[in-house]
Amino acid sequence: MTIQATNVTNTGLKKTIGLYGAVTLALGIVIGAGMLSLPGLVYRETGGWAVWAWVLDGLLVLPLLFVFALLGRRFPSAGGVAGFVGAAYPGLKVGCSYLLVGTFSLGLPAIALTGAGYVASSFGVTEAESGLWPITAIAAAIVVGVLGMAWLGGKFAGAVQNIVVTLLVGCLAFVALSSMPYWETIDFTVGDPTWLTVWSGMGLAFFAYTGWEMLAFTAEEFKNPRRDFPLAVAISFVAVIALYLGAALAVQALVPLDDPRAITAPLLAVIEITIGSGVAAAALAAIVLAIIVTNLNGAAWAASRLIFDIGRSGWAPKKLALHRLEGDAATPRPAIFCLGLLLGAALLVFGVGWLDLSDLLRLAGQNFFLLYTLSIVAYLKIESRPMARVFGLVALAVCLVFAGVFGWGLLYALGLFALPYAVRTAVAAKSAVIKRIFTSSTGQSESLYRST
Repeated sequence: MTIQATNVTNTGLKKTIGLYGAVTLALGIVIGAGMLSLPGLVYRETGGWAVWAWVLDGLLVLPLLFVFALLGRRFPSAGGVAGFVGAAYPGLKVGCSYLLVGTFSLGLPAIALTGAGYVASSFGVTEAESGLWPITAIAAAIVVGVLGMAWLGGKFAGAVQNIVVTLLVGCLAFVALSSMPYWETIDFTVGDPTWLTVWSGMGLAFFAYTGWEMLAFTAEEFKNPRRDFPLAVAISFVAVIALYLGAALAVQALVPLDDPRAITAPLLAVIEITIGSGVAAAALAAIVLAIIVTNLNGAAWAASRLIFDIGRSGWAPKKLALHRLEGDAATPRPAIFCLGLLLGAALLVFGVGWLDLSDLLRLAGQNFFLLYTLSIVAYLKIESRPMARVFGLVALAVCLVFAGVFGWGLLYALGLFALPYAVRTAVAAKSAVIKRIFTSSTGQSESLYRST
């Protein structure tokens, strides 16, 4: 693979996103696998104090989003978080971009697999009886459908996003509110919870608070990014906190800790009790479909723009033409195709059993967290006001402490970050060796010619 750090001249993306579209896009990106599976997974991991994992993660992410909103307002581009870091430290941008690509490659399949698990459960298909391949096949079909929407262009995908997210938020709010009469029955001592288990649960739940960094990759398409980007972040954060806490409390109130559905389909158990088993399957199917379509649509939109930006900046093989825009909507279709190949590879890894759903969620969540942290580092470099810098230093200190929860998984992030630089160094070394050989052979030929 040949990677050259050269600039590629290309037209920019079209500006089609207003404030309402920005808010629905943010909600669609953030609300996804976190709502479908993590309330049960965190409950199983943490026990009765699970709700604290959600509250503390929300507090943790708040200063990060403040920094993130300011950077998105100031540097709107398809490079997203990598663009923020690149504005302060140009040499680090490509490493951040590759880290993000590796993150999307795990996070998006995790979202699709979560939805596939719900679909399989509604038809009585279980992993224990049928193995991983039926769920993998359903997830692959979901991914192909969403990438097909992205292929048609941002205007079409945005129209679908606006309609479905509006319906989705209404449905989720109804489910959370209908469970409120049962909240008084919550046993906060079940599972022998400790602050250590809350700490572990925070590491798992953080994936649910990722997504705003994806919104940054679409900022180049905002009609008024200086006004709408921070507003979209703030409005969507309030809505997400309310929905997550409602879902977490509903699961703790209605799903026994040892119920297998606490891992596979916690919302199914909640809906069966609050609404009735007769309509539970239909209601759940509608919610799952809305969540998966909107979440993957927004995430695929963001990921394809990132890959497009990598190609546009010259840090991808030229033959892939990732910077090319096609059609009247100026859609980065080569980037979308490349994204499809990466997602297919991750689904294959899941299908053969090398990584499970928790692994995918945890690795993707940690990478997004690291990118939040790098955004704070960029903020500190760019911001000169004393109080703002103090705020940034406090946020950075909190992030560095929390990073320890991810353990050895950080090596995956380090490898992704170093990959483009390692390849470029290897290519440069190979070119130097070839040049020396050519120079040496040319010199010997000239010497032989003169001697004759």
